[in-house]
Amino acid sequence: MEDKLLFHRQIHPTFVVNDIVSSQAFIISSKAFTPSEKDNDQLSVYNGEKFSARDSYDHYSKEYNSYGVLSLSNPEVTSTEQISVVDDNFPFDGHSYIDFSKVTSKNQKTKKAGKLRDFAVSRGWTYKP
Repeated sequence: MEDKLLFHRQIHPTFVVNDIVSSQAFIISSKAFTPSEKDNDQLSVYNGEKFSARDSYDHYSKEYNSYGVLSLSNPEVTSTEQISVVDDNFPFDGHSYIDFSKVTSKNQKTKKAGKLRDFAVSRGWTYKP
């Protein structure tokens, strides 16, 4: 994967306060980047090769609420040990996920999600309506 390629994550409006992604968005400040039980350790993102940040927002917001888009690069994800990006193109072409399956501790998942959050927040909103 190219180093400049971005993966786009939708941020639910409840995780944003005064245009800032709140700490609740990321559990310890990472909920938006922490897979839930139903996710099977797979955090959905849009592949930037197939969707711009705006296109990902438009696609997602047809059915769900999103305040805006924060994005991560593959090197940012892989620098966070034990996690990686997987292109699966399911349930749609351009779907990818951040794989947390090798992280066994809930505490470690939260810490790693916090690192992802920090990368994304430092980049800033890649799309916001």
